[in-house]
Amino acid sequence: MLESHCTGCGLRAWGIRAAAALVMVSGTAMGQGLSSARPVSASMVQPEDEPELNEPGGRVNVDENLITELFVNDEDLNTVLQLLGVQAQKNIVTGQSVAGRVTANFYGVTFYEALDAILNVNGYGYIERGPFIYVYGLEELARIQEATRTRRSEMVNLNYISSTDAQAFVEPMLSDNGSITISPDAGAFNLPSDKPAGGESYARSSTIVITDYDEEVDAIMDMLAKIDTRPAQILVEATILQTSLNEANAFGVDFSIVNDLDFTEFTSAGGPLGVVPALITGQGGTLIGGSDTKTAVPNDGTGGGVTSTAGNVAGGPATLRAGVVSGDFAVFMRMLDEVTDVTILSSPKILTLNRQPARVLVGRKIGYLSSTTTQTATTQSVEFLDTGTQLYLRPFISDDGFIRMELKPQVSDAEIREVTSVGGSAITIPDEITNEITTNVMVRDGQTIVLGGLFRDTTTVTRRQVPFLGDIPILGAAFRGNDDKTLRQEVVFMVKPTIVNDQILLDEADRALATVDRARTGIRKGLLPWSRDRMTSMYNVEAEKLIREGKYKKALFKVQQSLSLNPAQPNVIAMREHLIGRQAEWEPSLLKEIVDGELHQMFEDDRNTNAATGLTRRAVPGDRPTFDVASFEETEGGVDASEADEPIDGEIADFPVDDDE
Repeated sequence: MLESHCTGCGLRAWGIRAAAALVMVSGTAMGQGLSSARPVSASMVQPEDEPELNEPGGRVNVDENLITELFVNDEDLNTVLQLLGVQAQKNIVTGQSVAGRVTANFYGVTFYEALDAILNVNGYGYIERGPFIYVYGLEELARIQEATRTRRSEMVNLNYISSTDAQAFVEPMLSDNGSITISPDAGAFNLPSDKPAGGESYARSSTIVITDYDEEVDAIMDMLAKIDTRPAQILVEATILQTSLNEANAFGVDFSIVNDLDFTEFTSAGGPLGVVPALITGQGGTLIGGSDTKTAVPNDGTGGGVTSTAGNVAGGPATLRAGVVSGDFAVFMRMLDEVTDVTILSSPKILTLNRQPARVLVGRKIGYLSSTTTQTATTQSVEFLDTGTQLYLRPFISDDGFIRMELKPQVSDAEIREVTSVGGSAITIPDEITNEITTNVMVRDGQTIVLGGLFRDTTTVTRRQVPFLGDIPILGAAFRGNDDKTLRQEVVFMVKPTIVNDQILLDEADRALATVDRARTGIRKGLLPWSRDRMTSMYNVEAEKLIREGKYKKALFKVQQSLSLNPAQPNVIAMREHLIGRQAEWEPSLLKEIVDGELHQMFEDDRNTNAATGLTRRAVPGDRPTFDVASFEETEGGVDASEADEPIDGEIADFPVDDDE
């Protein structure tokens, strides 16, 4: 065995074993350069006389594509590496601590696959720098890699999630030497006061700065790209109804009284009012004494409902009612109106983001005086209490198309009463009377949730008496009387969530814009015939029609007339530039209008002359400029480019065109 030592470098390079038969090169020797012949694949290389596995030695074959076949049995690791390096023409350098024995049979693997396998089983690794491959122990390799790793910083502007939420995702992915810096969140949405005091607060964009090694930063960037996505939007159509009750339905609207009407198609399973039978029977159980019973989510298109009993009396009349309507709830409202008087208190449409709360309030704010007493002073302020009909909601979209709705409908009222404080002064205290429901409902996209059973009572006291006689003490009671009348009303909430697609919003916006344009055109048609707006609108419509018909010169004439009346029309200017084939400025002037009128009159004279004689009047030297009708030939597909320097450029005149063209 030949051995040569590298003085001063601490490394040694092993020569090739004297038994040259261990090294077999298939194809052209790599040392002589690459052959231009067809590459030999690994499957085409046939091993010659494999050595017995019980004898030390082996063979390494590497073809032109670095496809390796290696057969060694209990061979020194450094020798195998040098054999592999010589055949692959790779510069492999090993340290003093690299030692081991190798037994392996590789068929059709790449050079790097063979190198990884040989080093891993012996507890070594390598670093490739330029043309050299350095082999180290795993611990030494880790120290080298840690010392040579560099950190970098990346700034990320978040579009849809807050910096605080992003920080919670990023921190577990940072290395021990990594860090993250975030910008403060915008905070809660509060309207500023009319007279702000102090500095202003700005809502900055959500930005984070990540500092870490390349691998960690790349992984964090990929993760942020997946979670910082546009959230879905939900259109919530809420209808708040108020029904007037009487003795027949004092405990709420009873849908059974419409049984004499033919609503079979609506109340049958799968119909839009499939919830009605469930509302009547209280499908899903009852709420007795505060206990609750779950109702299965209707996933077959039918409705479902749940009722509660009045007070703690089991089996009492149902008051709280809830259900799901699968179809259009306009029919549901119409049927309610047949049962009792129905008034729509509010019908808002709320477009909210997924998992974001929304609120609807139909009522009033009742003010009351609040006092704060300290050891030095007493401060009074006016507080407000929201009363009326309120609806709090928050939607959650699931991947299967269902929507979970957190709902809290509330019907409240307040009474202000005076009480005596500890100091003996009279203060006002609001008493709030509230009926509310807090529930979670799972529905399909487009289904309607019905919540009822919230009542509002209004008592009216009327006093009647005979004048003068009713005021007599004791005897006056015979000449006066009191009438107490209580008006009982039930509030029904109908909530319809619909998942909104961004493309649907774009289409709706386009349709709305088209509707506005049509309305604007209709308004202009109603103007006086000689008004400027009416005439410009007429010219523009005619120009667009002529362009669609391919009559571009006539269209240009209409465009010129429209711009002469109103030059401030960007869309018409763009139309004119398209017709003349270049960008130009429109500069109307009184002189230009006079010249246009003269040209128009001359053209009319020429047309009358041609109609009478059948001849075409040509321009002669010294004559006033005229235009030949035959020169105005229509072109297909737009204005001919050859006419770019002709009067169609539009800088001289508005060109009248023969009606027969």
